[in-house]
Amino acid sequence: MEVHHHSHKPKKISEYFTEFIMLFAAVTLGFFAENYREHQIEKHREIQYLKNIHLDLERDIAEIDRIYQRNAEYQQIGNELIQLYDRGYQTDLPKFYYLVKSLALRTYFQRSKNGIDQLKNAGGLRLVENDEIIKRIQQIEIRVANIDMLQENIFQNLIHYRLKLGNVLDAYTTWEMNEKQSRDYSQADLKKHNLKNAFEIPKQVRPLKNNSPEAINEVVFLASGTSNLSRYMKGNLIQLKTECAELNKLLIDTYGSEF
Repeated sequence: MEVHHHSHKPKKISEYFTEFIMLFAAVTLGFFAENYREHQIEKHREIQYLKNIHLDLERDIAEIDRIYQRNAEYQQIGNELIQLYDRGYQTDLPKFYYLVKSLALRTYFQRSKNGIDQLKNAGGLRLVENDEIIKRIQQIEIRVANIDMLQENIFQNLIHYRLKLGNVLDAYTTWEMNEKQSRDYSQADLKKHNLKNAFEIPKQVRPLKNNSPEAINEVVFLASGTSNLSRYMKGNLIQLKTECAELNKLLIDTYGSEF
């Protein structure tokens, strides 16, 4: 039995070349399409994170104003205490109680950082394409770190200050002042009242439990130290507000239509 073999005409080199080009083009286009899709996804994430940073900045700017005002009040009360100490605290003991008690309070700046935390968790600033935005975010991070360090110093100072007050002030008088506080320290109340509304100047007070010159001097010294730190806080808060406002404007100018 005779077997017949089908003959195949050999392909021309040009046909192989054409097939190669078509295959290469398909793979290349697929690669670029995938890269474009990933880029669009990352771009969407970038805009979303920067929108959240924009919202955080809006809240921070308002909070900075409030904390700045508190620090201005701490500084003013500290100055009043120094002046009273200079002319003799015994000349107005109720006011002495009022001033040292008021300086034992403190309101701290708490940054809104939902957006920056999301950005860090997603891979950091590499998602942000605008170098100027990256630079300004880093600038704010450094400023906030300085403020956190100042607030930690204030916190540590106040620990010693409050302990010293416990050795100097009469416990019953301080209890009466606490009972008559006009603030409830809710968020609405904190925004509504200023520091001087926290306590009333008592009409009558009991004598100090320790009125030695050394003890009174230490109380006033610690109070003035905390008041002086408020001066530095004010300067840093002004700088932070400027930096936040500049970054916020840059974000709105760059991405405002997409927020």
